[in-house]
Amino acid sequence: MRICVSLQLDFSLAPKTDAPVYLHDQAVPLVGAPLGPFVRNAKGELVGLDQNEACISADSGKSWRRYPIFQQAGFECSNSRSLLCLRSGVLILSFANMAQSHFNWHRKTNLPTKNTFLHHWITRSLDGGRSWEAPQRVLRGYAAAMTSAIQLHDGTVLLSSQNLDYDNGRHYALTLLSKDEGQTWQASNRLDIGGRGHHGGCYEGTLAQLADGRVWYCIRTNQDWFWHAYSADSGLTWTEIHPGLAASSSPGMLTCLKSGRLLLTYNPLQSLLDETRRAEKFRRGGLFSEVAASWFREELAICYSEDEGLSWSCPVVIAQCDKAWLSYPYVCEVEPGKLWITTMQSQLKLEIAESAILGK
Repeated sequence: MRICVSLQLDFSLAPKTDAPVYLHDQAVPLVGAPLGPFVRNAKGELVGLDQNEACISADSGKSWRRYPIFQQAGFECSNSRSLLCLRSGVLILSFANMAQSHFNWHRKTNLPTKNTFLHHWITRSLDGGRSWEAPQRVLRGYAAAMTSAIQLHDGTVLLSSQNLDYDNGRHYALTLLSKDEGQTWQASNRLDIGGRGHHGGCYEGTLAQLADGRVWYCIRTNQDWFWHAYSADSGLTWTEIHPGLAASSSPGMLTCLKSGRLLLTYNPLQSLLDETRRAEKFRRGGLFSEVAASWFREELAICYSEDEGLSWSCPVVIAQCDKAWLSYPYVCEVEPGKLWITTMQSQLKLEIAESAILGK
């Protein structure tokens, strides 16, 4: 790891710190790029997101042209969002509308008020990101994060989603699927781990399809591990649920690489670099969650699997900053073996080669 003095973080959505940022020896700052997420459109152009604009680059990120996403008033794209380019070329943006939202958590009852809401929306682009259709609401309730969107082998579009159990005071996970490229949507069954608090329950999951056709849903919890769920019917029903990899209470990101490897980018349960920075120093409970969960986010780590998640490599820390939140990652393989990784919280932006993660 080395200090990167040129990398400036953004603390508008995360705690402020004056500590230096350390990067993996083979990682470099990603300069001039929007926050993301990123995809390649049908023309091979890079498409990224920055606030309410789609950013398009025809020169691998050297320059960007900006296009407004919303022609309608009353829309503001959430910072947690997902972007997908279908095999047909249609782009789908999954987001929450921050311009129409309300959040109020009652301290005495540890429950949300009934007028708390943040709906889940999508919008589509048929021309590679230059213009966008009128937004479509796909889920009512309180859906604060849309971390993942994939297209399955059979063409089904699958979105990660979440909602709020108003009566029990916790979040639950679900997915939304479309058989017609995002024109209509169907919700899956609930995935409910229990708990209580405004960050209680399970939510902010990431999706990947396995070689046998099943879909894997890797979900954030407050239990010191991800919750793994699997679906054999394109994400309509989730069964075979069990605890997974150790992690802090932060979302991970699964990425299927061109090499066939499966990549997981996440915040570890506790420091991988300093044994004195244990999970106990970073726990939050009370109104946050019934279980005091680790909110360790000072390190962003990567591990990979060559057997579809049955076993994993030793995690490698690619960025570290004391007291910072390097969390909510976006990952894009912009070229085979070249990864762009950015984070919604603190807006870390870096580039690293797959070979560096493999130790080559």
